[in-house]
Amino acid sequence: MVCGTSRRCIFILSASIQEKKGNLYAVLSIPTMSGKSKTKWVSMHLKANVPKRVQKQRLDEIRIEYSQLADLEYSNMKFCEYIKKWNEETKDDKSITTYDGYVHMIDKYVYPYFNEKGYSLMDLRPMHIEAYYRHLQRDCGLSGNTALKHHQIINTSLKYAVYNRFLRENPCDHVKRPKKEKTEHDFYNLDELRTLMRAAKGDTLETVIYLTIWFGLRRSEVLGIKWSNIDFENHRIFICETVVRAKVDGKLTSVPKDKMKSETSNRVLSMSQPIENYLKQLQQRQSEQQTLCGDCYVNNEYVCVNTLSEHIKPDYVTGHFSKLLEKNKLRHIKFHDLRHSCASYMLSQGFSLKQIQELLGHSNYNFTADTYTHVDFQSKVDMSNAISEDLGLQF
Repeated sequence: MVCGTSRRCIFILSASIQEKKGNLYAVLSIPTMSGKSKTKWVSMHLKANVPKRVQKQRLDEIRIEYSQLADLEYSNMKFCEYIKKWNEETKDDKSITTYDGYVHMIDKYVYPYFNEKGYSLMDLRPMHIEAYYRHLQRDCGLSGNTALKHHQIINTSLKYAVYNRFLRENPCDHVKRPKKEKTEHDFYNLDELRTLMRAAKGDTLETVIYLTIWFGLRRSEVLGIKWSNIDFENHRIFICETVVRAKVDGKLTSVPKDKMKSETSNRVLSMSQPIENYLKQLQQRQSEQQTLCGDCYVNNEYVCVNTLSEHIKPDYVTGHFSKLLEKNKLRHIKFHDLRHSCASYMLSQGFSLKQIQELLGHSNYNFTADTYTHVDFQSKVDMSNAISEDLGLQF
């Protein structure tokens, strides 16, 4: 690879000479955005009996010619076109939800903005990227955390350009990243959770809400529980599969996944006797419902289903949960806040942050600590009161 003073690299393709029916061909290995190389045969217009020196000279000429063409193909491409191409050609390296999220962000924000600006991949500068982040927050009303996600996408795509030698350096290396904002999570207290459970009794989301409150599950995790994941004999539930929403062939649908968000998300939870009894009764009710409905009943392996055993969709959970709260005049929270409600209650009962990290399946202890610091403040109050009482402080 040859790098000049410009940000673009002229990389020299690897090549070899092959003979076919007495004629010589240059066989070029041309890198693509997928990280793989494609092979191209180019006639050298030489016979096999020409001197080696002439062969080498002609091969070098072809290599330089096609190196420049390959470089220009990507470096002169508009950045907005490049990032769409990058996302498509690296699709297999991402989970379906990650890919779908990238498509949404690129199509709605990245592409329109940079298409209007007209910057090529080669001409993209740190100040252009920083201006885009300001546009997201000032003009689009997005948070710093969302702008940070856009930074991650753009940075990753440009790292790929450097790796494949379309650029000499990544302009994101000199960009001031959007500031991460501390997210305040809402949660229900114990009385509110009891009221919610009474309101959810008999509702389509009854089991979804109960399991989420009891175990602090993510939406995708509670919908991914199958009866085969429940071990009644040893009183355990295996959280090892999920169901997510994603676009498949342009249509939004539920997609089952047997791969968890992280290794720590793959976990085994213990069932108390009341929880086990509830699940056994639910299994019995579903069996009776199957007998009652006959052929109309869907043969489904999932725990969270409707009365016809149709699997509950992720978007339905979010939408119907909000309606359930409104119908019962309950304080509005997001469905995901039930996960925080479970963790907050466990913390208030004296369970350690490490135990809560394992319950929730967080990969990082610091994330758990940062998320629930506001709840853990009560422990600081208790410690202050304890030492005051034990020392007999009276002022």
